Amino acid sequence: MKTIAVIIHRGPVGRTVDLATRLDVSAHLDQVTVVANDLSARPTGLPAGVSWLVPPRDLGRGGAFRYAVAAMPEVSAYLLVENNVRIGDATIGACLELLAGANIGVVAPALVDEAGARSVPARTTRFLVLPRILGNAPADRPSEANWVSGAAMFVKAECHQRVAMDGRYFHGLEDIDFCYRVRNAGWSVVICPRAAWRSGADPDPDGFRGYYEVRNRLWFTRLRGWRGRTAAAAVWTLCATLPHAITYSHRSDRGEAGSRQTPAGRLVLRGLLDGLGPVPPSGDPRADEPRPSRWAASRSRSGAGRRGG
Repeated sequence: MKTIAVIIHRGPVGRTVDLATRLDVSAHLDQVTVVANDLSARPTGLPAGVSWLVPPRDLGRGGAFRYAVAAMPEVSAYLLVENNVRIGDATIGACLELLAGANIGVVAPALVDEAGARSVPARTTRFLVLPRILGNAPADRPSEANWVSGAAMFVKAECHQRVAMDGRYFHGLEDIDFCYRVRNAGWSVVICPRAAWRSGADPDPDGFRGYYEVRNRLWFTRLRGWRGRTAAAAVWTLCATLPHAITYSHRSDRGEAGSRQTPAGRLVLRGLLDGLGPVPPSGDPRADEPRPSRWAASRSRSGAGRRGG
């Protein structure tokens, strides 16, 4: 089974170079490829055999994975992995062995976070479409799941040819959406008992997380025709998420750092409006992603104008 690892890169190169170097000597991987979503040039110290792809623009996780798949189609499987994950060769081998099984489209290791907690089978909540734990995963055998984290997942190439990851989400929920469509197409999503370690997600440097959490959740429900869940998510956003974000914005604005960011309440409201507006076609992300940057830029210009006046 010819397998290519795809590392999604952004920011400081140290972790990416370290992970690529480790994966480059794996007995189970034929190629390691980095997709530089921050459009940075190939760094020094990267092993010669590792490919460094610079996409035409920031494509998000799903779009970057699609970009790498299009560049390297003649393989049997892919490992999609973020640069804050450490995965050993024994885990890679065990996951690929499971992935070779009939009708298994996606396999993920049991992710262990910095506190020592292991990922377990999960599903989205019925109305608000948020991650929900379904009990403890067996530590000695594989278990099926509704979805697994895109921080580290093995994807059968044949499965991705039929059910491609959707890049329009750009930031968040693309892994959940992908796994749901994989299962609907008749493939299984499986958690391997072998572990990988995640050092923790990087903080959102632009403060855009609130926008994408609201918008993508609404897109996810609308694309499935879940009118009741869409209404529940919209009401929850108005009655709970938005007031909380406005309160947070007022507190942040008291500090100099917070005043330079787009208020969280505004981002949540924009996410609600875009989530209920036209949904773009499946495939690559919108041309204006990261979309919230336009409001951050306008706020920066208006602030500079007030200071200059």
